[in-house]
Amino acid sequence: MIKKNQELVVQSNKLVEAHYRLTLQEKRFVLWLISLIHKDDIDFQKYQLKIIEFAAMMGLNPKTQYKEMKLVTKSLITRAIEIEDVEASRVKQMAWLGFADWELKKGICSVSFHPELKPYLLQLKEQFTQIGFADLLGLSSVYSVRIFELLAQYEAIGNRETSIEEIRKWCGIGKDEYQLYAHLKSKVISRAKDEINLKTDYEIDYKEIKESRKVVAIDWSIQKKTKRNMQVEKAVIIEKELRSNLAILEQLIEYGFTKQACSRIIKKHEPEDITNAIKAVDIYRAKNDVKNPKALIETAIKEKWYLERFQIKTTKKKS
Repeated sequence: MIKKNQELVVQSNKLVEAHYRLTLQEKRFVLWLISLIHKDDIDFQKYQLKIIEFAAMMGLNPKTQYKEMKLVTKSLITRAIEIEDVEASRVKQMAWLGFADWELKKGICSVSFHPELKPYLLQLKEQFTQIGFADLLGLSSVYSVRIFELLAQYEAIGNRETSIEEIRKWCGIGKDEYQLYAHLKSKVISRAKDEINLKTDYEIDYKEIKESRKVVAIDWSIQKKTKRNMQVEKAVIIEKELRSNLAILEQLIEYGFTKQACSRIIKKHEPEDITNAIKAVDIYRAKNDVKNPKALIETAIKEKWYLERFQIKTTKKKS
């Protein structure tokens, strides 16, 4: 069964600083699985989940939840993690899961971590990071989750300096993504700050470190919030999310989607990705004859179009 909100996600600092790329759903699955590990466990267990419970927590469509969850576990069996040991000049590569056993008629799935992850998740006595599962689950960007993990590692110190290159590696951001610092700042760094401050019990801030005029690193600060503003902040979050979803709903309806289809899209994708896709399609339609705008919107959301990337694509076509 899914654990309560007070459960902790405890992992070795080496795993926190590992290089990998996951979707938000995949990352949430991993975090949930880590929260099931008991501090006295000497080996990984075969962890069993009820698909209906987990799908509800993940906001999955009941009609396609089996398909979506099977894609998540399949990906975690094949996606590689790289754990780097600079002092030993060594890099270890492994998968997240060792197996997934789906019993569809019973509505359950049994999974277990890859055995090579034992040193990073079991019997941790020192150099580890623990975070409340509820804090992590509330974040809606996988980049925000990763940055929160990396900063929580330094909570006792209160600050951490990370190079731009480290941020890209830790978040699994490809070389062709957010190539300009301004894009990385808006999509990853500033968004992480806003989300963590609004949706967790922590408050973070950052300062840019420059060489000449180029930003080369970020100096982060992190501290636990006092209780005085917690309830006010939660009310602000709810209001902002409702307004954002309503605006997106109205835009999608204009493109011919039903309210039910809009709800599915909003649950499955991040609001910013949907908004960016709509803006990109609006620009494309202003320059081109589009026979099926609705289908183009679906493609743009799936491929995560954003204005700058879209403009680069169209420029290349013209040259």
